[in-house]
Amino acid sequence: MTASLPPILLSRLAAILWENYTSSLESFSNNRKGSFRLNLLKTDWREIFLEFAEKNISVEKFAPLEWVYVFDRDQEYAIKGTRAFYNGKIYLQSIASILPVLVLAPVSGETILDVCAAPGSKTTQMTMLMKNTGKIVAIEQNQIRYDKLIHNCKLQGATNIVGAKLDALKYFEGDFEITNGEIHKKGKYARPSAEVTQLESVPLFDRILLDAPCSAEGRISLENEKSYGFWSLDNISKKSELQYELLTQAFGKLKKWGTLVYSTCTLAPEENEWVLAQFLSKHPDASLETIDIGLFDQTWWKSGVTEFGGKFYGDIMKKAVRILPSTETEGFFIGKIVKK
Repeated sequence: MTASLPPILLSRLAAILWENYTSSLESFSNNRKGSFRLNLLKTDWREIFLEFAEKNISVEKFAPLEWVYVFDRDQEYAIKGTRAFYNGKIYLQSIASILPVLVLAPVSGETILDVCAAPGSKTTQMTMLMKNTGKIVAIEQNQIRYDKLIHNCKLQGATNIVGAKLDALKYFEGDFEITNGEIHKKGKYARPSAEVTQLESVPLFDRILLDAPCSAEGRISLENEKSYGFWSLDNISKKSELQYELLTQAFGKLKKWGTLVYSTCTLAPEENEWVLAQFLSKHPDASLETIDIGLFDQTWWKSGVTEFGGKFYGDIMKKAVRILPSTETEGFFIGKIVKK
């Protein structure tokens, strides 16, 4: 089935993944297992599994994380029909998607920026870990995705999240002022956005999550042509330019000694290592930190690549991690930056 993928994509993946190339392609051909996390703001495992037992739903505990469970895809329909799902007591989220927030390690009472927040998977995960304290400013410019973000926040019982429907770059660049829940064009009053409520201007953040828009190579499924039909080198190039701009602007909103996590669900080095390398070369106060994911077996991930396509990114990229596509999760990339 891999014959349906562009030959240039296959050759690139072989160069990126090396010994993990064959197993990753096999994962594109198979239905990945599903996964969900408990919403500890609303429940614990006992209540959930009483209902699952009643409905003969079979899941397995994901050993590295006590509040995460995996299941075969044929169980997904039944899980989505449970009271636990409808009441926001569980949240279907891939394991790879859970990892960036664990690397960010939000702390109760902090002020956090979620740059590209929709549909709210990581936003509500942060709320859970922060026990609904502090503040999370969640930005999303697309109306449909913003509506999903707000819906999921309400469903999960998140009360420390303030949503803003606006272009993150315009916010970073200072085209907008946000004061007392109203968006104003600088120097000129603009009609306040009805979607933005209780959002105060925050000068700097303790932590920032930038899960950037990307070419989504890590989510390829050969059974779904939409997951790879839009793939092109031009798209990768455009995405990398946007990602670099978002990272540069977001870093300016980070407090000294604050942490910024940059992540994508793509495998392309131009959208991952290249973005970090260019950013670090121009920001001497930014330090790329080693990511400790010792809970996970080495077969799950590999260090960032130091060069690709004739471009050398530097040995420092070994501090970043690339989650490998597998039968349990999609591919992902994570880099951790601290402002010195």
